[in-house]
Amino acid sequence: MRNLFNFIIRNSHWLLAILLIVFSFYLVFAHNPYQRSVYLTSANNVTGWFYTMSSNVTSFIHLRKNNQMLLEQNAVLENELFSLRSYINNLAVTASSDVDAFVRDSTEQTQFSFIPSEVVNLSFSGVNNFITINKGSKDGLKPDMGVISQRGVVGVVANVSTNFSVVIPIINPMFRLSAKLKNSDNYGSISWNGESVNTAQLGELPKHEIYQAGDTVMTSFSRIFPKNTVIGYVSSMGKTSDDNFNTFNVKLATDFNSLQDVLVINDQFYEEQKLLENSLER
Repeated sequence: MRNLFNFIIRNSHWLLAILLIVFSFYLVFAHNPYQRSVYLTSANNVTGWFYTMSSNVTSFIHLRKNNQMLLEQNAVLENELFSLRSYINNLAVTASSDVDAFVRDSTEQTQFSFIPSEVVNLSFSGVNNFITINKGSKDGLKPDMGVISQRGVVGVVANVSTNFSVVIPIINPMFRLSAKLKNSDNYGSISWNGESVNTAQLGELPKHEIYQAGDTVMTSFSRIFPKNTVIGYVSSMGKTSDDNFNTFNVKLATDFNSLQDVLVINDQFYEEQKLLENSLER
């Protein structure tokens, strides 16, 4: 206490000056409308800036959590979308209009479900490209599961550990996938020539195949991806070694340079179909 009194006495002239300055400001702003309005405007600007910065910091802190929630919601929407497509296809065959039954049974009967995951590593050095994601066997992942982004096909799960999985992307020479043009009944094969991470090649299409730049390239018959999943868009005519077939360059729908989140496709009928088809090889 004695030290406090000594401090006040020793600095009494400074304290008196501060009090007089504060009192002067009070008189100025309390009795002068113009100065008071300037003060209030400045105070509001400072307060608004502070709250904006606080909001931005809070948003940044919760960004990862919000992004994960959006990815999970997107997986649910993708599941509902494929259920709806299956239902519409069934309508064309059976002419059924039992919507209530669809809503009740769609989650149980749908062939595909989606597991959201984040990319933790991208390796695009040379041609042996791969992607590592943060979901593994404990999350239900297995080799040969398809992987898509919100825009299109990404690749196929190759190896799985407890917490991680390695994906072979389209931009890997080992990757092959049956594909077609959207408005065509002819099927070809998607592969990668190793030149650009943004472009793959759609080959083995008949020479008479009609195409236009920008035509959508989609999956056709596959045990890994749902039919009509977007792969990319025709950009130009490619090189071919067979005069009986065309090859098209395809601008990939997925941007691998900025890829952060993916959905892993869980096909409930995959094992059943695989066992049945493998039984013919014995």
